[in-house]
Amino acid sequence: MIAGMDFPTLTLVMLFYSVIGWLYESSIFSLGEQGKFMDRGCFIGPLCPIYSVVSVISLCLFKDMEWWKILLLSGLATCIVEYITSVTLEALFHKRYWDYSYYPLNIDGRVSVVSGLFFGIALLLMMKLLHPFITSVLECFSPELRLVLCIITWVILGTDIIWTVIGNMTKGNAIKKAYDAVCAWKQRRFDSLNAWMAKKHDALLVRICRTALNKGKAVNRKFVAMEKRFKDKLRGKNKEENKLDEAHLE
Repeated sequence: MIAGMDFPTLTLVMLFYSVIGWLYESSIFSLGEQGKFMDRGCFIGPLCPIYSVVSVISLCLFKDMEWWKILLLSGLATCIVEYITSVTLEALFHKRYWDYSYYPLNIDGRVSVVSGLFFGIALLLMMKLLHPFITSVLECFSPELRLVLCIITWVILGTDIIWTVIGNMTKGNAIKKAYDAVCAWKQRRFDSLNAWMAKKHDALLVRICRTALNKGKAVNRKFVAMEKRFKDKLRGKNKEENKLDEAHLE
């Protein structure tokens, strides 16, 4: 039992959170940051496994804590997993899948306090509201059905992982060509979705969301500017201190 779940249930829960993470990254996050839908996953399927990993870690370690501890510790755990994952993916595939350089209090653009707090809030809501509902639904399935779904999930996931790794680390072979063809097909689907979205730019909901996002970005830019001014002052102060030290030595 892991986080109160047997292995088949754990697998299905992780699959659910991984798909939810992909949907959020490819729609809400992409629209907010780039103004369009984008495939934010590193796999062929609609999966962001980092969401499932962080969710299970938080369930195992923080589930029975007070709400404010869950928020802070889950956010910290997310930052740690994000940093390790970012470094690993960049080393393997030579590309960045996210960059928080435009957020204040970031570390090499891989993690930031803002994203950590956001995920802390999201994980708190997940543990208190979403997870009990999901597990109650899965408990309605028979153990045999959960086992069959678990096996199917791992077969598909294993195939996806192998295909993705070969597709990103080789050139010219049939697997690479098939991988590129699938990625191109996915991109065409996103292009079609963005073309449809462009026609809806005057819709009331789109205008409201755009206004809210622009205000949020404006606040974020102010914090980034404040952080930059503080760092510049700190660097200037350090330079003056170094000059004084050099003068004393002379």
